[in-house]
Amino acid sequence: MTIRIGFVGCRGTDSFDLGESLRPLIPVGCDLVLMTIPEALEMVEAGCLTLVIVALDSGCWRDSVTMMTDLHAVGQRCGAVVFGLVPRDDPAALVRAFDLGVADVAAMPICTHEVRARLAALVRRRMVAAARAAEMRAAWRLAVIDPLTGLFNRQHLETILPAAIDSARAGDRPLAVLMVDLDSLKPFNDRWGHAAGDRMLRNVADALTANLRASDTVARLGGDEMAVVMPDTDIETARRIAARLVTVVAALKLGKDNVAITISVGMTTLVEATDDAETLLLRADTALYHAKQNGRNRVAEAA
Repeated sequence: MTIRIGFVGCRGTDSFDLGESLRPLIPVGCDLVLMTIPEALEMVEAGCLTLVIVALDSGCWRDSVTMMTDLHAVGQRCGAVVFGLVPRDDPAALVRAFDLGVADVAAMPICTHEVRARLAALVRRRMVAAARAAEMRAAWRLAVIDPLTGLFNRQHLETILPAAIDSARAGDRPLAVLMVDLDSLKPFNDRWGHAAGDRMLRNVADALTANLRASDTVARLGGDEMAVVMPDTDIETARRIAARLVTVVAALKLGKDNVAITISVGMTTLVEATDDAETLLLRADTALYHAKQNGRNRVAEAA
């Protein structure tokens, strides 16, 4: 994979020449792109740059430090670092560059050996950091994601629901919880096979996720039962959302035979001061039982 490095200077032609002179010093596997400040900010924001070389290469560098500040701020969010080139005969520029958060600095006129070594070290550190971040994301997914459906698992729900309750109480905001269960999945598996049942379960999980907000959390509790945590959701909104989920799932078809399945939903909201995660899940589960008893493919509310 090619690592893209951006170069931004303060002046026109001279900066272009300086940027071109850096090409032989760029580490193997890296590509240097000369760009304007807005282009650099846009590419860092999009995650397209690993490192940005900023040359404060004019006598008025003090008037140009804003671009380094902006690049550093965006880079912190998006995983890019800034490498500064500052006038060799101006110690204040060196100090100011580090104050602005650059990862490393070299002086101009440049020493090719120094710049090559510093850039190589920075690129190595970014590659190691990226690899570690990827490992951490993979470990996190193993810990909180259900491998069959791609939904969160019960362990994550046990973390997120108490936090959602605390947040709702602190902000005096509503909170709703749904319990969702596929209707007649066992007969479905008996007729069409467990592989088809797994596909249907994944389809339902995808349909739930697609029809909920990014702030909502959908977790698989086990088997074909799922829970939905919906912050900032009052009872009326929860009713509409739950009804929509029932309708959407009923319209799903699987395979060439257009096999369908439905869901039942139990719903509750945060009401009592003593409500905790266990209480909400129990109330939603009781409501789910009533939805099943009353004919399935419907929503029931906790009493």
